[in-house]
Amino acid sequence: MTDLNSSRLHHAPNPWALTPLVVFLLSYLVVSIIAGDFYKMPITVAFVIASVVAIAMSKGGKISNRIEQFCRGAANSNIMLMVLIFILAGAFAQTAKAMGAVDATVNLAMSILPGNLLAAGIFLAACFISISVGTSVGTIVALAPVGIADKTGMPDALMLGVVVSGAMFGDNLSFISDTTIVATRTQGCNMNDKFKVNIRIALPIAILTGLLYVLIGNGVGSGYETGPIEWIKVLPYLVVLVTAICGVNVMMVLIAGIILSGIVGLLTGGFDIWGWNASMGLGITNMGELIIVTLLAGGMLEMIRYNGG
Repeated sequence: MTDLNSSRLHHAPNPWALTPLVVFLLSYLVVSIIAGDFYKMPITVAFVIASVVAIAMSKGGKISNRIEQFCRGAANSNIMLMVLIFILAGAFAQTAKAMGAVDATVNLAMSILPGNLLAAGIFLAACFISISVGTSVGTIVALAPVGIADKTGMPDALMLGVVVSGAMFGDNLSFISDTTIVATRTQGCNMNDKFKVNIRIALPIAILTGLLYVLIGNGVGSGYETGPIEWIKVLPYLVVLVTAICGVNVMMVLIAGIILSGIVGLLTGGFDIWGWNASMGLGITNMGELIIVTLLAGGMLEMIRYNGG
């Protein structure tokens, strides 16, 4: 057993072991660029191709042994923890959205700022939502159906820029962002430390961007009518954000967020018990591609590590 463990820890550097990464880049980035569409080559398919190459070229003996080693990499404790967090994060984000947290956050932001500062208000709401749910794309998708641009008469391009820039703010700051989870788990650092470093970079730029939107949006007529401020619907976002910053375990934070969002939704009529279940199921399903990519990447990187990459 000692010899086996020793052989796993010490490997001669081998540049050829990085071939699966090259295959991934060629099959995903290059093909997508040539096709002019990043949806032409699904990232899951690219990872499958690279994983097959990693297993085929490995020096781990029989094919069954190499497949088993790939599975050990995919089932690494860090990988499985990330998968569990992704599952809970998807359930929380979708439950909060179905409960009405997005609309409540927009109304709250718009009530804080005067009507002629609509762009700055939407930017503020997007920043808060993205850092709460941990995904820039999810924030954009959540805010797009609100139809703010149509209700206000503001240029579509300006409103799109406001939403996208605000969504990007919290993506890497959020404690439940996939990139944050991967970075901290693989590098062995604390999430609070990463947050403190990132906030020093992101906050000054966010403040400057907000001031820019104040200048650009000042004087633009706003026909947007805010609804009633429902603090209770914003509460799950606040609880998740504050408890995460305080250092509470991220899984406990997400479970609390799911339960609180569900209770708020039931109390306010956002959904019934079956609607809550459906929201959680949809959120988990939406994380399917990310989970698959995480498992395949874990296995592929284990093969690269074993072969000296």
